[in-house]
Amino acid sequence: MKLDAVEEPSTHPSLLERARYGDDEGWQMLVQVYGPIVYRWIRRCGAQSADAADVMQETFLAVAKALPRFNLDQTGATFRGWLWTIARNKLRDRQRANQRSPIVLDGEALQWAERESSDPPSELADDVQSIQNRMLQVLRQSTDPKTWQMFWRTAVEGCDPATVAGELNVSRWTVYKARSRVLQRLRKELEDFHR
Repeated sequence: MKLDAVEEPSTHPSLLERARYGDDEGWQMLVQVYGPIVYRWIRRCGAQSADAADVMQETFLAVAKALPRFNLDQTGATFRGWLWTIARNKLRDRQRANQRSPIVLDGEALQWAERESSDPPSELADDVQSIQNRMLQVLRQSTDPKTWQMFWRTAVEGCDPATVAGELNVSRWTVYKARSRVLQRLRKELEDFHR
């Protein structure tokens, strides 16, 4: 499901605000959506699976502490770039701390870890697609199954709302309403991913 053209993703201010001010659901959603991306970045830097998982955890511990200071309104600021900077620094910290048995990185991967660029070791389009897919998964878990089915069948599979209404023994209005609710919530959460 493609929502918009690919641009530098940020994250929805309400999601950041919820996580920033201690909302457990907001924090969980932030970690569920961005955790796999951070893990993938660290793996692309050549870290083994267990090391990548540890660095990901350390990254989100640092994010939790620093999130109140992150300013999305600052020119050029993106959550993705800020998150990559923290992840890269945590990978470097881990390498320094493990001097006796450092994380072994190959030459190309080491370049990613040592670069000062705010661009992570992944394609922007891949990260945007991952964010959208993870957000859909998170929303599916928190949406009534019948509502989700009405949304999915009409918005994603392209089924006629009248057909879906007949199959689920509900009114066509109920199908439109369910689809609209899920789309509205999805758009709200992804609103500023594409600045």
